[in-house]
Amino acid sequence: MLTKDEFEVLVSARTGVPRADVASSARLGADLGLDSFGLLELAALLAELGVELDEREWLSVGTVGGLFDCYRERAETSPAAEATVNSDIPGPAEDVAPPRLAGQFFRLVPVLPQAAPFLYGLAVSPEVGFRWRYRGAVPAYQQFEQHDMWNGILAQFLVESIQTNQPAGHVMCYNPDLSLGNAYIGAAMTGQYLGSGIAAEPVRLFINYVFDVWPFRKLYLEMPEFNFQQFASVSNRGLHVEARLRDHDYYRGRRWDRLILAAYRPGEDVPAAPIR
Repeated sequence: MLTKDEFEVLVSARTGVPRADVASSARLGADLGLDSFGLLELAALLAELGVELDEREWLSVGTVGGLFDCYRERAETSPAAEATVNSDIPGPAEDVAPPRLAGQFFRLVPVLPQAAPFLYGLAVSPEVGFRWRYRGAVPAYQQFEQHDMWNGILAQFLVESIQTNQPAGHVMCYNPDLSLGNAYIGAAMTGQYLGSGIAAEPVRLFINYVFDVWPFRKLYLEMPEFNFQQFASVSNRGLHVEARLRDHDYYRGRRWDRLILAAYRPGEDVPAAPIR
């Protein structure tokens, strides 16, 4: 079992936060400055150590010390928590498997007609609506259900919580151009998951799904600049800032840039530096 100091060294190495800042009382977001992808890396680190927290446990843990306590409790009661981090032992060979649609916290499920009220509510909700596809507008429900729900969309999934089996978000691939090898990705989660880190998991699952199923070269994500804080570390985690549309968006008395991020298919050439 890792000591407290060894655990904090691992946290520092995994997140890129200086070791001196990784203390027991350090809050994961406010003190360490971790965005959604950084927090998800911590969840992955715990899983590699044999500790897979469920959704409620993860949302209740706010400090480095809290994470270590979870690890220590599991390590004392479960041999699985003695697992080696980043083991290079290959798994058994297997035949071609279906795309992976479930992670530690969420699963992606098909969008059925009964999901329409939830998806509409998500698109116009006060916490999410101004960040998402309608940017604060509230279209008629009939327009959403009969036209917007599938118009221009190649694939979409309802995001479900594995722990509660309740809908938690929405991911979609839209405006595909197979001749040029690109498409756009959109994602939204309910307000309770904003800033939690685990909201990045279904985005990763869906990006991997699209790359598995179609021969796209890269996938774009568009967002107003005020949304970017939760993805600030993406340039080191598989997404790259490719374009900035100056003063493109408006919110609360000021103009905001719109950023276009890109996820490249593994093996594709990636730009050396993001556009500032």
